[in-house]
Amino acid sequence: MTGPVDASGLGKLLSDTMAALDEFQQGAGEPPTGAGTAADGMVVVRTELPGRVTEMVLDPRVMRWSSQALAEEVTAAVNASLADLQANAGVPGGGADLGGLGERLREIQERTGQQLSAFTNQLVQAQEMLVRCAGDGR
Repeated sequence: MTGPVDASGLGKLLSDTMAALDEFQQGAGEPPTGAGTAADGMVVVRTELPGRVTEMVLDPRVMRWSSQALAEEVTAAVNASLADLQANAGVPGGGADLGGLGERLREIQERTGQQLSAFTNQLVQAQEMLVRCAGDGR
């Protein structure tokens, strides 16, 4: 029979899982935002996740431009703001980077499975020992 399973090992694995989740949530802190400008600062756009425009400021002088010129400058400011948002979120390409967290949680899951397997084996061995002892009349 193997040595006793460290019962605190299961608690430690659960603690590790919670710590990984807390770290991820705390790392998020304030939600990232983005800002972009165009037309020498006369068009300003601010964005937030998941890619929403939260503010657009137009200098009154741009209202004299053609609709096509204004649309091009607004588009440039929005794209700059979204690029800034992605950079601030640490997300190249626009998806949440959960790879590191996922890997840590997979490792914790694997260790938990090993611990639970060892614990179950010890319970089976203890039960077999009780059955033998009961059969011997001890």
